[in-house]
Amino acid sequence: MIRYLFLILISVFILSHSPIIANNPNIINFSRSDYQAGNKNWSLSEDEKGIMYIGNDLGLLEFDGIDWNLNKLHKADVVRAIYAASNQTIFTGGYEEFGRWDRDISGILKYTSLSDNLPGGRLHNDDIWRIWKRDNLVYFQSFKNIYIYDQNNVYKFPQEKDILFLIKVKDELWIQEMAGSLFKIVGNQYEKIAGSEIFSKTEVRTVLPTPDNKYIIGTSSMGLYIYDGSEFKIWNSNKSLIDGSVNCGLAASNGNYYFGTILSGIYEVSPNGNITNHFNTETYLHNNTVLSLYEDRSKTIWAGLDRGISCIQYLNGISCMTDPTGKIGAVYSASLYKGKLFIGTNQGVYYIDKNDLYSMNALSKFTLLPKTGGQTWSLNVIDDKLYCSHNQGLLIIDQNLSVTSPYSINTGVFYTMEKDKDHLLLGTYISLMSIDKKTQTLHVLNQVQEPIKKVQTDHLNNVWLQHMNKGIYRTRLNDDFSKIESFKYYGNEDKQDIPYKLKLFKVGGRIAFLGNNKFYTYNDIEGTIVPEQALNDCFSSISGLKEVVNITPENFWIIGNDLIYNVVYNDNRAQIKFIIDIGYKNFSMIDNFENIVTLDDDLSLICLDNGFLLCKNKVTAKNDPIAQPYFKSIKISNANGESVYLDNNFNQINHSFNTIKFRFSTAETLTRNISFEYKLEGLDDQWHALKNQNFMTYERLPKGKYTFIVVAVDRQGNRSEEIQFPFEVLAPWHQSGWAVLAYCLLFIMLIASIILYIQYKYKKIHLKKLRTLETKRLNLINEHLQKEVEEKNAELLSQTSFIIQRNELILKIKNEVEEFSTKQNNKTLTPLYQKINTLLNSSLDSEEDWKTFLIKFEQKHTNFFKKIKETYPQLTANDLRLCACLKLNLDSKEIATLMNISVRAVENSRYRLRKKLEIPSHQHLNDFFLQI
Repeated sequence: MIRYLFLILISVFILSHSPIIANNPNIINFSRSDYQAGNKNWSLSEDEKGIMYIGNDLGLLEFDGIDWNLNKLHKADVVRAIYAASNQTIFTGGYEEFGRWDRDISGILKYTSLSDNLPGGRLHNDDIWRIWKRDNLVYFQSFKNIYIYDQNNVYKFPQEKDILFLIKVKDELWIQEMAGSLFKIVGNQYEKIAGSEIFSKTEVRTVLPTPDNKYIIGTSSMGLYIYDGSEFKIWNSNKSLIDGSVNCGLAASNGNYYFGTILSGIYEVSPNGNITNHFNTETYLHNNTVLSLYEDRSKTIWAGLDRGISCIQYLNGISCMTDPTGKIGAVYSASLYKGKLFIGTNQGVYYIDKNDLYSMNALSKFTLLPKTGGQTWSLNVIDDKLYCSHNQGLLIIDQNLSVTSPYSINTGVFYTMEKDKDHLLLGTYISLMSIDKKTQTLHVLNQVQEPIKKVQTDHLNNVWLQHMNKGIYRTRLNDDFSKIESFKYYGNEDKQDIPYKLKLFKVGGRIAFLGNNKFYTYNDIEGTIVPEQALNDCFSSISGLKEVVNITPENFWIIGNDLIYNVVYNDNRAQIKFIIDIGYKNFSMIDNFENIVTLDDDLSLICLDNGFLLCKNKVTAKNDPIAQPYFKSIKISNANGESVYLDNNFNQINHSFNTIKFRFSTAETLTRNISFEYKLEGLDDQWHALKNQNFMTYERLPKGKYTFIVVAVDRQGNRSEEIQFPFEVLAPWHQSGWAVLAYCLLFIMLIASIILYIQYKYKKIHLKKLRTLETKRLNLINEHLQKEVEEKNAELLSQTSFIIQRNELILKIKNEVEEFSTKQNNKTLTPLYQKINTLLNSSLDSEEDWKTFLIKFEQKHTNFFKKIKETYPQLTANDLRLCACLKLNLDSKEIATLMNISVRAVENSRYRLRKKLEIPSHQHLNDFFLQI
């Protein structure tokens, strides 16, 4: 199973031109879940459409800012060298293999080996380490040879040397001979650079150009040299660089130089040779072994590491100091005091000398102030002292860094505010408190016994209290601030039409509130809280607003979901001056305690859950246009899963292929946090947003004309030019012109058929009437015949029943006479008995009855005796009589009575008849005759 390498963004924010902001970067690493994190990333390159290409141990990885795609080689896995000639053609090299990738209409890269075409055969036990293009020639460098591809053929460089690395400097190609000097490639020759033999005992890993046409030489063990065209001089021999072993370099567009090392990460060096930044595992870099460096078109620095990928981005006006070790914790507040920056965290108060912010790894130099351990909520400079609102109460820090707690508050303090020169107001865990600085008296104002998160005063001398979780209190204090004389609660518990939770701030010197993405203010005439229309209009389409922090009475920060808005309020009009996007950089503020601290007129500190950002209060917004999107591929599919890719000029689609999928992208998707909006005119004219997705599929589109439109959008609402793809889904075959013609012909044929059918139907109705009359006549005849049959059945049954009943009666009389004669034993009556028996016997043997029976039987079952006699001529008259009885389905007892024989005799006759008829034993004799 192919494993994909999802290597994600690492961002570094550095602010320049600010009095106290130093170049202290933040680096964030994201590990992949699908792959091992130990993949080596040997080389980096970018095409004209902003797609990054990474050569690593798994193959060729491409990243458009959203999607990662791994292209595997068939012969080898490792890709050590990359050169992106264009979006359509990429050159790569690795172990015993180099070649080109060409992008087909589907947007997929297809590989063609060039090393297979070498005149001397394939590479053997050799790696390609560098690829460069010059004068339409592509150079592939291994340790043994340089191979040249002229877009048609591949051949070796004429001269052979054992080469370390092929280095491109501007339009020049340099090499270092193994354990030897430096050479330039001039035509088909190597030209030695005079004086370069000083590098014979080290390895030259990188050569970087300078603006004044000099060259900086990065070596593995001798530091950095500079070459002016005639001689080599030491430029930087810093022990850290030498011990780290320089492995690659980059001359960045900001004028600085970056050197990746084998052992100690990345060093940023200024034009005068001083190290200004150090990126390593202690500052979030995932790995200290840097294999490659690259600057993309958006001036982002990419680093291919021994494990993973990092990128370093500079943003205007912002510097980030995040804590990878968790040493200082989550930052809740900050303050500049006596030349030091103090930050309040969930672990205590930390401080650093302002000048140390210029040094590398400044965050590691923060020191925990003794006696301040624990949750710190806010820091305020009052009376030339630093007041710390702390979980332990109110702490006071002086210029000697001494910490005192002069007031027995016995609870935590959220907020400290100077009411006037003699009084402080404290928002604590249990209530509002006040301090008389002259008398050092603490007053607990427990008329409102609630946790107070923030305190503000207005021009009417009202003191406003923000509850920790719900609503707002408006209070009036007595003259010495020792008691709350009156208070009123505002919140929906009081059934007022305002949110349950409100945030307290000031705008234009007036009290204002934020809740549920709406702004409110206090109407002091009516004593009610009403909407603040100017701010609501300004933020009418923005949601997720969390907190408001004043810079000045007319300028403030509004914190949203990952976006921070700098707002100016003048003449009852609010305007967003600029927006800071921190969400996509993987920073997060503290939930429900979001805060930005104004350090001075020019600088604010944004509190994070693992450090802080330093931001200018006035930033010149950059309005660089967003690059227009482009289509990566357009695929149509049918219901059977068959797919076809389209080019941008094909716009008629067969109806059976009416499922269409668009894939699109744009440059700077990653670095500018670009997302996309789309619509399909002809189906839906509304714009729809895509988040972290760069494709859209429409299934089973009906026939019609459509235009798919895509636009790139950044988090601040800036939009790119649209890109469109007009197309038409053709009608299905049953709706085509030929089909319509066929339908017309079929309609004519249908009309003709209907006419013929009607004629046929009337004829059929006439025939049906005739047949009905004939049927009625035949039914009458049939009924008559059926009646006759039923009458004959009745006569036959009556005759048969009569004979049987008569015979049964005679037999019964005969039996009675015999029984009487036996009992009387009177010989004088014997002649009488004999005469009676003779008469009875003669009655039982009446031949006339049988003739009548047979006549009736023959009338009912015509030709029965004839057929059975013809089939079985051996049958006797008695057999025929038995057959007739069986035909009438009479049982043995009824047959015995009818024929005046015993039941045993009937059974014997049946047996003999079965033999004569040769009827099998399993067949019933009655069934046999019923079938005849």
